Amino acid sequence: MQYKILIIEDEPDIAGILEYLLRDEGYDVTVAYTGEEGLQLVKEQEYHVIVLDLSLPDIDGLTVCNRIKQSLTIPIIILSARDRDSDVISGLEIGAEDYITKPFNHREFILRVGKILSRIKWIDKQKEIKIGDLLINLEKDEVYMGGERISLTPNEYSLLSCLVSRAGWVISWQVLLKDVWGHEDWEGGREIVRVNIKRLRKKVEPDPHHPEYILNEWGKGYRFKNIEKEV
Repeated sequence: MQYKILIIEDEPDIAGILEYLLRDEGYDVTVAYTGEEGLQLVKEQEYHVIVLDLSLPDIDGLTVCNRIKQSLTIPIIILSARDRDSDVISGLEIGAEDYITKPFNHREFILRVGKILSRIKWIDKQKEIKIGDLLINLEKDEVYMGGERISLTPNEYSLLSCLVSRAGWVISWQVLLKDVWGHEDWEGGREIVRVNIKRLRKKVEPDPHHPEYILNEWGKGYRFKNIEKEV
């Protein structure tokens, strides 16, 4: 598989360097020079990673990140000259997977992109995932807790699969609504997701009132516990 990466960067020199570095690693790279162009591209194509500058000419990069994260689970790496702690925290709080400040080390940048892609590749290759007493057989669409098979509805299994496929990353309720129920905007959608998360926890959590696997990120969404692995 050739991984597709979108760069949203308004400075041509920096965009050119990023494009060269990523293409040299064998990635399929697309460049957008404005926030609006980047948002349009993510509607039209699927990408594995987005590299996002914050200081764009039309829309602030944090707004772009937030809008993408409301509907998609694409990992985002923020690459910005803004190096204040408040900027880094803001970027991570709205769902960016990493934050790199300019000027940046070229090799470090490639390693960080590769780490995210390795994580995606590892999960995609698994036939089953085991974490604690929870076992998910991805080939047979079966779930076991403590060796006993758990009966899940199709929506519950889709919800669990969506969370597990991006273990460690925060997924907004809007993304879950779209991926599981096929709706981008649905009155009561947030409550539908919340209720189904509650039902799923009753089946897969040892103590649903103190979840170990399906975690809340208040104000942002839900996160499946990070899966320890070799990458």
